Amino acid sequence: MPRTASLTVAARRRARTGWQRWQGSWWQVLQCGLGAGVAWTLARALWDQAYPVFACVAVIVCLGVQNNARLRRVAELGTGVTVGVLLGTGVVQVIGRGAWQICLIVVTAMLIARFLDSGGLLTNQAALQATFIVAFPPQPGGGSARWLDAMTGVVVALAIAALLPSDPRRDVRARASAFSGQLADLLDDAAEAVRARDAEAAAAVLERARGTQRELDAWSQSVSAALEVQRLSPLRRGGRTEIHEQQRLQSGVDRATRNARVALRRVATALQYDEQLPSSIAGVMHSLAASVRSLGQRPYPGETAPPSVATLEELAAQLGPRTLGAESLSATVVVAQLRSVVVDLLQAQGVPPAEAHRLLPR
Repeated sequence: MPRTASLTVAARRRARTGWQRWQGSWWQVLQCGLGAGVAWTLARALWDQAYPVFACVAVIVCLGVQNNARLRRVAELGTGVTVGVLLGTGVVQVIGRGAWQICLIVVTAMLIARFLDSGGLLTNQAALQATFIVAFPPQPGGGSARWLDAMTGVVVALAIAALLPSDPRRDVRARASAFSGQLADLLDDAAEAVRARDAEAAAAVLERARGTQRELDAWSQSVSAALEVQRLSPLRRGGRTEIHEQQRLQSGVDRATRNARVALRRVATALQYDEQLPSSIAGVMHSLAASVRSLGQRPYPGETAPPSVATLEELAAQLGPRTLGAESLSATVVVAQLRSVVVDLLQAQGVPPAEAHRLLPR
């Protein structure tokens, strides 16, 4: 592939991924902005704070741009601030302010926080709040003013998360679609490398495949976040079935991706050492890529199975080593791994394991 065309394809894919990220986070961004303004207003009205900055900070930290682990972030932030404020106030009253006092308070606060919980946010907030109290000049209300700011932000964050939740299925669907497209691109590019017998291109595909775990983990976190939103908000109790289906899909695609990486590694090795790979393997990879692109789509009206199930079942019937002319060891290994990928994807969409294996040629 010419370098200019390759750069164009890469730019198009990056733009598509960025647009999908924007679509999946715009509502969370608005929530953070609204929450910061509400927390500022409430803290000034309730506690007569001139500059309740930390009320806004607490909202942004608790809500963030992702729905996942919001309850845990609230708990960690509240506990961390409480520990830091209490410890910092005590240190100032007993030993005063200064450089060595800051060293002592940071170490002590972090050790206490780590004893209480493993959360990084809790540990950081305990140390930061204690440091603020020791390092900054005294302010009206002392440490209690900062604690009230933080608790105001925490309450506002909880209220927004419960009363103004985004549809958690939207982000999960976007993650599923984005990763399906990424995996399909890998399979298509690997197929082209096989057709062209291009070892360098195959190695580049393998390198990209090794970096896909981060996106898979983000998809898993999105599913967990969706389940948390449904528990937290009474307005989002519907759609639980779809979320559980997405959870099963993500788990199956994770297994399929691991098997696909093994296949791609064998393809790269075979091309590097000029081993025989029949062109039929490239055709199978293209067909598999087409099926992968439709993963996560809902069944058509009147149908019970997603559209990709039918195409995967047809593909499974073609995955016989003899049918594909897989005579070398590398070709046999690639076909075996593609068989595993197809089985994983069928099971991820509700096909029983015995039925998925039965479809494969003996």
